[in-house]
Amino acid sequence: MAAKNYSRLVRHAGLNQAKYISADTEYELDILTEAQRAKWDEQWEKKKAIENRRIEKAQRMAEIASGVEFAQSETVAAEQIQNKLDSILVDSIDIPAFDIDSLKDRSVFNTTYPLKPVFNIVPQQPNRNDPKYNNKPDLLTKIFKQKLEEFQNKQEKMFQSDLAAWEELSASIQQKNSSLQKQYEQACKVWNDKKALFEKEQAANNEAVDKFKDDFSNGDIAAIERYFTLYLESLNYPFDYNNKVDCEYSKEEKRMIVDCMLPSMEDIPNLKSVTYVKSKDEIKYTYQSDAYMKKKYDSIVYQIVMQYFNCIFSVDNISDLIQSVVINGKIDTIDKSTGKEIQPYILSINCTYDDFKDINLRLVDPKAWFKTAKGIAAASIAKTTPIAPIIKMSRSDKRFIDGYDVIDTIDEGSNLASMDWQDFENLIRQVFEEEFNSSGGEVKITQASRDGGVDAVAFDPDPIRGGKIVIQAKRYTNVVGVSAVRDLYGTVLNEGASKGILVTTSNFGNDAYSFAQGKPLTLMNGANLLYLLEKHGHKAHIDIADAKKVLKESND
Repeated sequence: MAAKNYSRLVRHAGLNQAKYISADTEYELDILTEAQRAKWDEQWEKKKAIENRRIEKAQRMAEIASGVEFAQSETVAAEQIQNKLDSILVDSIDIPAFDIDSLKDRSVFNTTYPLKPVFNIVPQQPNRNDPKYNNKPDLLTKIFKQKLEEFQNKQEKMFQSDLAAWEELSASIQQKNSSLQKQYEQACKVWNDKKALFEKEQAANNEAVDKFKDDFSNGDIAAIERYFTLYLESLNYPFDYNNKVDCEYSKEEKRMIVDCMLPSMEDIPNLKSVTYVKSKDEIKYTYQSDAYMKKKYDSIVYQIVMQYFNCIFSVDNISDLIQSVVINGKIDTIDKSTGKEIQPYILSINCTYDDFKDINLRLVDPKAWFKTAKGIAAASIAKTTPIAPIIKMSRSDKRFIDGYDVIDTIDEGSNLASMDWQDFENLIRQVFEEEFNSSGGEVKITQASRDGGVDAVAFDPDPIRGGKIVIQAKRYTNVVGVSAVRDLYGTVLNEGASKGILVTTSNFGNDAYSFAQGKPLTLMNGANLLYLLEKHGHKAHIDIADAKKVLKESND
């Protein structure tokens, strides 16, 4: 079962609504978050509009016609919603399949390029030949040599004084211009760096999407599970509810198991009509009866189930991959005997591709079909009677194997950099077991990979920072480059993990740290590994030079 990389609790104060949203990429999470907020904002705006109309009505009580018009408008809207609730299945028959390319980041880097500064202009340099410094002496000055020299000296001093002032001013302006130029160049560098990082992360995201698309086309299990999870969770309804979906695909059996959240009775709109009471100058709201809503609720749930089957079986060439689908539906409710929140399964059904494709979805009665297809549910789903699913998700991974003890065999004399690579992977599993066990977590090792794929998987139950965490171990004597980190990020996406951890006995290059920045990745170098071991009472050392020598001798 694929898990999600990112999750976020989104709230709407006005509606007093809260919902956890999960996604595989930060970009996808932002899209889903904005879509949810847009839904709530639309509801909130409508609610505020209704309230505003009520206020306006109170302000002009004499305008009876407006009250009648408002009531009629709200009644029409309520009737339209009830009609939409009856056509959930039919309205979705021809919707296009989920487009993986929609996950691509096509945004444009829209930060404005720094404006070139306006430089201060250096005034023109004083010239000795300027008329200002070459005034003609009067006749008396010309006659007396001393006076003439004084006159000429005065002209020269004026020039030298102006020249010195100009040089000082020129130097100050040039210094300011130089500072402006440096600030501008720095701003340009920052802009270029941000643009490069944006394009790099965008390219990485889009490359991951392309890989997801290729993996799906090639029948990769994790990709198929992720695709249909995204597809089914993207469906829209005339009401809002937490339509969370988990998918588990079996390639051998060509079967998909879908665990899905269904709406509760409280999620379904029940407004029947709005009337204007002329005698009281009031607006009166009338709601559907309980019997009507129970019947409507059953209809909605059965429509959603058929809609899920149709979405899965209508994907191009899907019959080559999926021959049967099991849908297990559950709801959020309260156990009245304990007052605690529970999620009981209320229906379960298994249907094959061949059986479903013969159904005329425009004329079928979803409830009648459900019974004919031998689905399991109470006579009235509205009673929320718990049932046992036909087939449960196994939540297992056949790659997992039993590990063996390594951690108790190491001591201060153990050089981790020269360990057997398989021993190193088991050591990593054990130290992370000790790290996660304190919080009830679990760590499993996969089949020997010799630095390929996933070496271990941690399952952290923490509701905030937890989830599925993939771990890769690199017993390296050289610096780990960005390619290994990029591969880890792709693995995180394909596994549907919430985080990836890359552990090495050496160090990471700057490009590796740059790529990991802002992504759900943790890079642990040799020093970090030794610290983690010591934290749990184990000691060892890392000597890269000695390891290179030992490994070279063993290869000779």
